[in-house]
Amino acid sequence: MTSFPATPERPPIASGIPAWRILFRMLAGFFALFCFSFWAAAGWNRGWTKTQIPIKQVDEVTGIEFVTYKDHFMPGVELLSLGLFLCIVLFAITLIRRKAR
Repeated sequence: MTSFPATPERPPIASGIPAWRILFRMLAGFFALFCFSFWAAAGWNRGWTKTQIPIKQVDEVTGIEFVTYKDHFMPGVELLSLGLFLCIVLFAITLIRRKAR
């Protein structure tokens, strides 16, 4: 591609992708990887986010089953999808072009 010399009526032509676009694209990729890894490491919960998990226990004397709850954070698919949506928005920002003058 030939670059013509800059004149007052024609600004210089920039070649390549600006650094901020590359940075935002990399951040979007790393953030998507982080969101998926965090969701997977926290339990692969395919339902809504939970702050307590049920634990079945058996009474030793009577043999009756009962449920107790343990405080435990498990992110659900809504947090995963929100994180991935933000990654898509961050990546889409890099595709917006400036108006030609």
